[in-house]
Amino acid sequence: MVMDWTSLRDFLIVAQQGSVSRAARALGLSQPALSRRLARLEEALGISLFVRSPRGLGLTAAGERVRALAEQMQLSAEQVADAARAGHDPVSGVVSISAPEAGLGTEWLPRALLPLRREHPGLRVEIQVSNQLVDLARRAADIAIRAVRPSEPALTARRVARVSFGLFAARAYLEKHPAPGALRELADHDLIAYEQGLDGRQRGWLARWAPPERVVLATNSVDASFRAARAGWGIAILPVISAGSNADLARVLPETEVVSFPIWLVTHAELGKSPRIRAVFQRLVHAFERDRDAFAGGSTTTARKGRVSRP
Repeated sequence: MVMDWTSLRDFLIVAQQGSVSRAARALGLSQPALSRRLARLEEALGISLFVRSPRGLGLTAAGERVRALAEQMQLSAEQVADAARAGHDPVSGVVSISAPEAGLGTEWLPRALLPLRREHPGLRVEIQVSNQLVDLARRAADIAIRAVRPSEPALTARRVARVSFGLFAARAYLEKHPAPGALRELADHDLIAYEQGLDGRQRGWLARWAPPERVVLATNSVDASFRAARAGWGIAILPVISAGSNADLARVLPETEVVSFPIWLVTHAELGKSPRIRAVFQRLVHAFERDRDAFAGGSTTTARKGRVSRP
């Protein structure tokens, strides 16, 4: 049996959308027409690909196997199209990168990749700024910058840096509220807290040194914390690499590193064979190595210093 890519593409879109109606809109088809195509595909394969329930469409075990193969075909089709567009320069086409905020995806990443873009005018970069883990196995992005090492065997990862967070406040705020000379004096200041999902490390650290009522602003966005600190809300826990270079902010208790975590550069093992993705990945590795000290914050005291007993 000869299987054409169009039939598998229709199936893959339906599987990704979880709905025939949504997939039909994405493909520019009517729902009945797409349903007929799916029925013909199932008949040709002699298997059921979908299981229908009140919650929508799910894949059968056979459907999951076909989806994996269809995704490989989709990647091959994209590589063929990219090769046709690339001409003599293999480092061209689109590379999507998922990166967290904290100045990393919003400031550092565009600066780090601009020289590569100048070297390869055909290269296009898409940056997805999100603190959530994207599904690289499902090709939600080509490359991801993460704070956790991936466990999926299909992914390849490299530890490239460690990002450090310290205490910062607006200079204007500190003119009215003298900077604390010790951690216990944080209880006398207005504080800005960050917490997202299960990551409550910063909020937990603040709770050891100040009562909860001292937290005057809480947010699930590091960038919001950054802007609140600049506006004068109080003292915030911010990444040293971005906050340390801002003229409006001053570091408070500079010997204290509140928290730090490793940075992993991750991609799908198969995507690493693409010249453009490999070029972007390697350029990011070099950029992280170059700025390793800046990410670490150059602090003289580790987080253990912040865990001493309260006097």
